[in-house]
Amino acid sequence: MIGNGNYQKLEAIFKKNGGFITREDVDKAGVNSWFLSDFVRKKNLQRIAPGLYVDESYTPDDYAILQRRYPKYIFSGMSALYLHQLTDKIPTRLEVTSPQSYNPSRKKIDSLSVRKVSSVEIYGLGVSEVKTIFGNSVKAYDEERTICDVIKFRDKYDAETFVKAIKLYIRRTNNQVKLFQYARMMGIEKEAFELLEVINNED
Repeated sequence: MIGNGNYQKLEAIFKKNGGFITREDVDKAGVNSWFLSDFVRKKNLQRIAPGLYVDESYTPDDYAILQRRYPKYIFSGMSALYLHQLTDKIPTRLEVTSPQSYNPSRKKIDSLSVRKVSSVEIYGLGVSEVKTIFGNSVKAYDEERTICDVIKFRDKYDAETFVKAIKLYIRRTNNQVKLFQYARMMGIEKEAFELLEVINNED
């Protein structure tokens, strides 16, 4: 009976994740790692990273997998623009923001760009839940925080991506109260106001 209950827990986790399971999930559920090993064997799962197992038919969701492995990473930059559909360009790498002291992996991940922030307030500013194209929920900065990041680090974006993202935001959401609140906290209020005024007048 105890064994059946543990397997039911693992099956529920596996289905909720959409075809993958992690050692962290199992530990949080209070299930002994032995059951995970047996579950992996019986379902013929593939190990694609330490503590991460997927069904052979699983279509890898890089966003969901990365955040399952490193839960303090918040998707930002081009990754956040893509998740919010503020760009039609598919990012060539995943971009995240993390606390300054967070170093979860000893190995460098080539397809990952990490921006570290020392301020706890700025790190947690505008965190939201968004869906990937595969329907999995991940943490990313909301549209206002993402636009503020784009303005603050505008030299990292080509002109087309930069202008298009802001125009799409203005046409679709345009919550300028929240946007300028964030901009004030990030020390870019004047720059944000001037840029939005210019781009608004272009239309």
